[in-house]
Amino acid sequence: MKKKEIYWSFSLIFSFLGFYLIENVFTFKPNVMSGNGNLAILAILFFSPIFIASYFFTYKQARQIANNTKNRKIKAVILSSLIVCFTVLIFVLVDYTSELIVALGGTPSNPKSRIYRFGWFNQYTNSIYFNAYTFLLTHIMVVIVGILSFVRKNN
Repeated sequence: MKKKEIYWSFSLIFSFLGFYLIENVFTFKPNVMSGNGNLAILAILFFSPIFIASYFFTYKQARQIANNTKNRKIKAVILSSLIVCFTVLIFVLVDYTSELIVALGGTPSNPKSRIYRFGWFNQYTNSIYFNAYTFLLTHIMVVIVGILSFVRKNN
């Protein structure tokens, strides 16, 4: 393995670890009462450089793969597959978010909701923004941008 691939692998692993921790450790379940505020903000600050590095290395890796793939049809198939995966993940993420909002009893403006007056970013809704779906969605988006930027530059 090359040095770049090792950096990319480690950044991807630690980035996923950050998403996992924020979703499963720092997000409260709808049936649990929390009064300590959103500690995930500290984890997000800690993992932000790792998230950025992961996106950067993923972008570079996608451009490198696009460079190594000489056949335009293969690039088109890869790009089409990624766009389909991206679209499917958006639908899955919308469904996941809707289920969480129902479990919380409604939106932050609903007086009967567990998150009433908390806003959309709180200890109950961290998993809307940091979960396996958003991890995959953002990385697929970075790969699509990387491939498209390579194709555009070389046309």
